[in-house]
Amino acid sequence: MTHPLLSIDAMSTFRWSFDEDLALWKDLGLRHAGLLISKLNDDPVGKLARLRAAGIQSSTVIVNAFELRDPASWDATRVTQAAMIDLVADTGGHSIYFTPGRTTGAAWREVLETFARAVAPSVAHARKRGVHIAIEPSLRTDVSFVNNIRDAIDVAERTGVEIVADFGNMWMERDAREVLRRAAPHLALVQICDVIIGSTGKPPPGGRVHIGEGELPIRRLMDEVLDSGYRGVFDLEVLGPLIEHEGYDSAVRRGAASASALLTELGV
Repeated sequence: MTHPLLSIDAMSTFRWSFDEDLALWKDLGLRHAGLLISKLNDDPVGKLARLRAAGIQSSTVIVNAFELRDPASWDATRVTQAAMIDLVADTGGHSIYFTPGRTTGAAWREVLETFARAVAPSVAHARKRGVHIAIEPSLRTDVSFVNNIRDAIDVAERTGVEIVADFGNMWMERDAREVLRRAAPHLALVQICDVIIGSTGKPPPGGRVHIGEGELPIRRLMDEVLDSGYRGVFDLEVLGPLIEHEGYDSAVRRGAASASALLTELGV
């Protein structure tokens, strides 16, 4: 049985359509799902209505990020984010999130101020509509100038955005328990997976796999998250070459089973 606080993220089935995702989510008995804006664009209102009719709430919607080096593009990004904030609010969803964007090449604090100017209207609109708006700190420097939760806390305190804590990005976080306690007021969502750290004959560093199939101290990470006071949804986001090779249907079903078993065992 799929745990009631488990969400499956559409990134885990990146090449599938929304229809394929929804069919699997219904079969798994999901109550929560993470959505990808690119899978909604042709009929966002209709697709969110179908999700609700299936008894599934959107845990989050991954939306377009800001191109921080191109201020002329910010208004278009804000319009897209505002439309999705409205849709999430109107359908009883929880949050939207995005990566903070690639550095402009300026000093870090200056990049933060650029991001603050870009995101301020979206933050204000999300607050007005009662939707959580968050960023995901990422180890990928091509999409994020914020690479750890420590820095994400600074961003949250400056801008009002919240934080998505993703095991696939935070597994190297120094003093994770203390950092998560500091981040607790800003946590919008926790994403879970396991990671093969990487060596000869294995996927490159950061290769994601399902719970119990990698090298992360999953129970310690979960204990640290729970110790922070987080009691929200856990969004399973596992993607990469091993998942593609296995096939989405099989991989997601196995992932849902292992993640549900862990959440049940931990008494979540």
